[in-house]
Amino acid sequence: MTTCPSCGHQNIEGVDSCESCSESLTDLHLHEPATDVERSLLDDRISVLEPKSPITVSSNTPVHDVVVMLAERGIGSVLIVDEGKLVGIFSERDALLKLNTEANELGEKPISEFMTADPETLAANAKVAFAVQRMDLGGFRHVPIMAESGKLDGVISVRDILSYLTERSNG
Repeated sequence: MTTCPSCGHQNIEGVDSCESCSESLTDLHLHEPATDVERSLLDDRISVLEPKSPITVSSNTPVHDVVVMLAERGIGSVLIVDEGKLVGIFSERDALLKLNTEANELGEKPISEFMTADPETLAANAKVAFAVQRMDLGGFRHVPIMAESGKLDGVISVRDILSYLTERSNG
């Protein structure tokens, strides 16, 4: 069995990508970490980031209500959940790029028209390095975290990653 270095899933020997997270297993000859920070990134799981409890709304929630929620709570994203299933995410970036100066005129429209549908998620047991890589490649500032049960477990942000790195580099 080959253990995926990103999510810890046990894969059949010789497969090219992880059956759980689709991460390539062809680079298992990674260099030895040069610093304690690099070691932490490769060893630590997302749980060390203490994912925040997700703030959720339904897909028919008016845009205005969601934007007010972001501002009043000082948060960067809201997860869109219908019938217990994650269907989207709406972030500050979505507000700027999709609403922009038309926010008032669009305020009564449902958030489903402006959310990012089917957002990429990470497993709660994924490694921090995998989260950083996924966020970087996807250009994400917020990523929903899913428990093994498939239930929405939390959300992490770039700010969480930066705090983690700062803490690790300061010893």
